[in-house]
Amino acid sequence: MTQNTVLDITSGKSTAGSFRIIIPLCLTFVLFTVSIFFIFVPSLKKNMMDQEKEMLRELNDSSVSLTCSLLLEYDQSVISGELTLQDAQSRAKKRIRNLRYGPEDQDYFWIIDMQHRVLMHPFLPDIEEKNCKDFVDSNGRYFVAEFVKTAEQKGSGYVEYTWQWKDDSAKIVPKISYVKLFEPWGWVIGTAVYVDGIDSEIRFITQRLFKIFTGILIIVLILSFYGSSQAVKIDKKRSIAEKAHRLDTLRFEKLRELNQMAEASLEELIGFALAEAIELTFSSIGYLVFLNDDEIGISLYTWSKGVLEECRIKDKESLYYEEQKKGCKEAVRQRKAVIINEVQNLGYDKGKELADGHVNIIRYMHVPVFDGKKIVAVAGVGNKIENYDMSDVRQLNLLMDGMWKMIQRKRSEVALRESEQRYRLLTENASDNIWTLCLSDMRILYVSPSVENILGYTPEQIKELQFKDYMTEDSLNKMFMVVAEELKKEEQPGADPKRSRVIQLEQIKKDGSKIWTEITASFLRDEAGKAYGIIGVTRDINERRYMERQIQQSQKMEAIGTLAGGIAHDFNNILSSVLGFTELAKMMCDGNPELEKHLDKVFSAGIRARDLVKHILVFSREQDVHRDSILIVPLIKECLKFIRASVPRSIDIIQDLHASDCTVLADPTQIHQVIMNLCINAAHSMKGEDGLLEVCLKAVEIRNRDILHAKELKPGKYLKLTVSDSGCGIPKSDIGRIFEPFFTTKKRGDGTGMGLSIVHGIVKDMGGAISVYSELGKGTTFQLLFPVHRDKAMEKISLRPFLIKGTGRILLVDDEENIVISGRQILMKMGYEVVGLTDSLEALEVFKKEPHAFDLVLTDVTMPKMTGIELSKEIIKIRQDIPIVLCTGFSEGLTSSMVENIGIVDTVMKPMIAGELADVIHKALNRFTGFKTNNKNEQGRDHK
Repeated sequence: MTQNTVLDITSGKSTAGSFRIIIPLCLTFVLFTVSIFFIFVPSLKKNMMDQEKEMLRELNDSSVSLTCSLLLEYDQSVISGELTLQDAQSRAKKRIRNLRYGPEDQDYFWIIDMQHRVLMHPFLPDIEEKNCKDFVDSNGRYFVAEFVKTAEQKGSGYVEYTWQWKDDSAKIVPKISYVKLFEPWGWVIGTAVYVDGIDSEIRFITQRLFKIFTGILIIVLILSFYGSSQAVKIDKKRSIAEKAHRLDTLRFEKLRELNQMAEASLEELIGFALAEAIELTFSSIGYLVFLNDDEIGISLYTWSKGVLEECRIKDKESLYYEEQKKGCKEAVRQRKAVIINEVQNLGYDKGKELADGHVNIIRYMHVPVFDGKKIVAVAGVGNKIENYDMSDVRQLNLLMDGMWKMIQRKRSEVALRESEQRYRLLTENASDNIWTLCLSDMRILYVSPSVENILGYTPEQIKELQFKDYMTEDSLNKMFMVVAEELKKEEQPGADPKRSRVIQLEQIKKDGSKIWTEITASFLRDEAGKAYGIIGVTRDINERRYMERQIQQSQKMEAIGTLAGGIAHDFNNILSSVLGFTELAKMMCDGNPELEKHLDKVFSAGIRARDLVKHILVFSREQDVHRDSILIVPLIKECLKFIRASVPRSIDIIQDLHASDCTVLADPTQIHQVIMNLCINAAHSMKGEDGLLEVCLKAVEIRNRDILHAKELKPGKYLKLTVSDSGCGIPKSDIGRIFEPFFTTKKRGDGTGMGLSIVHGIVKDMGGAISVYSELGKGTTFQLLFPVHRDKAMEKISLRPFLIKGTGRILLVDDEENIVISGRQILMKMGYEVVGLTDSLEALEVFKKEPHAFDLVLTDVTMPKMTGIELSKEIIKIRQDIPIVLCTGFSEGLTSSMVENIGIVDTVMKPMIAGELADVIHKALNRFTGFKTNNKNEQGRDHK
């Protein structure tokens, strides 16, 4: 039995089954239709007629009742004798004739008597006074007689009949009348309405129902036939599925055989897959083409066994190659299987596209093989007895996918071998040392050749050594401790198996020197996840640790600077008390020259201490640079005194200082820093040996022709400072780097590498230049050029024989009691009235009570509870014209613009000297004189 015969039988069975479903459905539909049209529709018509009657009754009850009331009224007039019966009836007819009702006021009333005589009809006056008993409608009904009969028997009721449509006598439509008997006169009063709308609506509903049921019948028939066709398809699919199952079973067996060909070559795999593809699709010939990455070129192609032998073409290879290319291109272009079951229709007859002697092809199929979204191959089969279908496509697809996975696996094996070679090449040429370690005996299993660059040992030598041979004791203990910690973590639940650990160890090189390394290591694990070894990477970090030390040293210097700033603040407070009480003592010595001399010594020492604090603040970077016109020679001499006390006596210091009257625009502390750095470096270069340190200063003039030798300088007069030593000298390779930050040739702990970079920065900021000349073993010479400043040097601070006096009331605030006591007494000696307080909050309350009682506020900056800045802001809120002077031991980040924005007049640096304080207060009070003229408490005061 053929496949087509099976399908015909299946189709016949499905059709018979469909009719068994259709016939009951059609009978049910007919019965339902009959019940609708012969039961439901008449019942609906009756209900609608009853509703129309009820509506007519409700509509007419009031009108008819009104008509009857009118007749009763006239009847009473007859009974009372007011009107005769004839006169009353005439008036009643006239009134009723004109009555109208309804939605459009078009409905009316008529009157007949019990003898069927029409007494009044508004629109048919020609039948009045006539006997209309014999009036018959189109259905043969005597409707006038029905009117009288209904009124006589029931008193009121409805009568159905047909009548002409309004003024159109040719159109007869249904009508219904409501009649009521007026017994006193024997009159029947009636009215009527047309009910043709009910018939129209019933006809409309009937038509709609007919259409709906016709549509339902059609849908039922369509669904029935659809079910029949689906049943046929299902049976056909079942047959196809059974066939596919048999083919799947066969294909799985072939794939199993293919997977067992692990040792087969690529050609053997392809040949086996092609032969099985032909068998699965019941074909007789086949081919397989592998594409390049661009999906255009062919990298490998093959025909099934026997095809080339059957072919009688001379140049078989090239011709069959071209045939394969044509088939591949179409499958690749469409990116799906291409099936051609009628080759003749496409013009492939012999003599057209196939050369003479070509293997005969009656039908064929091309199937692309995908790897992801890329087509990697095209498989083709041909000459199946029956037509190719999607089942053949599926079988060929699955078989080729299995073949491709096997090919990929073989290629992966080859790639793995190549990867191992690359890994070996990488490890053998990497700068970092890669190694593996066995945990059971802590033995090195593998170490890369780069270990020789780091430690100097070859891989073979390092394997023979113990850890103690190339690792310091501390690092060895650290390594074993880390391994123990990680092994302990392995016993804990939830430990990350992919974790790694980074440690730094100090190792010993083959030449005995030490080197710091960074090791990144993790566990090697077996298939069960148990750690059996360690893999690690060792990196040389000697240079990095050196840089880290330089940064740490810089941070230490910053911390020292912060500490120095705090110490300087407290020391300035102490000096303020010392200098303040010294000046008070001198004011009270009453002409004792010996005592005055001693006090002058104390004062000079205090000033030197104040200058020392300034040096500390500059070194700590807490003090702003303030340049003045200064004499540089005294500063050099003072620095050399410090140097002499700190360097060995084996070093001779020679000074040759000229141009003692020349000034430079500089910060004294910076000049001090430059000289100290250069001299300390010079002394360090002669450490432990006899040597000579020579410092020279002289005035020079640079002209235009000299600019070539000092391009960064402008022509003019300069002071040339030369610092020479007879030390070890600087190598030529380092000369160009000595001014770089953190560069140093000193041993660890001997320097930060910042000294010369600071010197270079200071000289450049002053508009000068610096140069160096050095020879190894002979010494080094630094030459510095400072531009000469024409202004006079600032005068040396000393005790003034007299102070600028004035009058006014001053609020003095400082948290140091001694400063308040000494400052208050000095200010009182100057003629001022002073209120001294040590609590800033208390000072604010005093000022709030009498804001106009004070002429000036003198406040410290750093105070508990409320700082001087905060106190100044609160005071200015109360009184904007009050002059405020700040006292501070160091700048604390304050700038002139910041102070000015707050409203502060001036600042005075601690320790306060009476002369400086007098000048500042005098200037501050004079600046605000214009505001004081309006102060009634201060009028007439002298601020001179």
